[in-house]
Amino acid sequence: MSKKASDMQVLLMQDVKNLGKTGETVRVRPGYARNYLLPMGIAAVPDASTLAALAAREKKMAEMEAAREESLKDLAERIPQTNITLEMKVGPDGKLYGSVTNQMIADAMKEAGLEILASNVRLEEHIKEVGQFEVPIHVYGDVTVQARIWVVKAAD
Repeated sequence: MSKKASDMQVLLMQDVKNLGKTGETVRVRPGYARNYLLPMGIAAVPDASTLAALAAREKKMAEMEAAREESLKDLAERIPQTNITLEMKVGPDGKLYGSVTNQMIADAMKEAGLEILASNVRLEEHIKEVGQFEVPIHVYGDVTVQARIWVVKAAD
């Protein structure tokens, strides 16, 4: 886009594809700014108060992210210390009727006070027998921890 005298400078309050990232000052057509960017809160006129508001918002977001990461680190420490027992019906041959799924493990962990999504349980294949199993649980980023799961025969 050419930098014409009629272009308007705006401060982006959030990332805009093909325009810029949060906190950048960019030049746009006045109509685009007046009719879309400014009314939607995507951009603001760059002045001292807007810059201060943006800095405060970024600081708050950084604090929230730090708190979230701290809570996830705590979760990553608690998972290996928690033992999960699943009672399943077992056939006469010692095999389970059905199998233990990601959702069953996530539900059992939730009952034990660990907020885990089924999509974070990394079973390579469903568990189909009684025993003790180490199941990888993806917590965040590249952090994956092992959860101990006991599958036992349900009382008849």
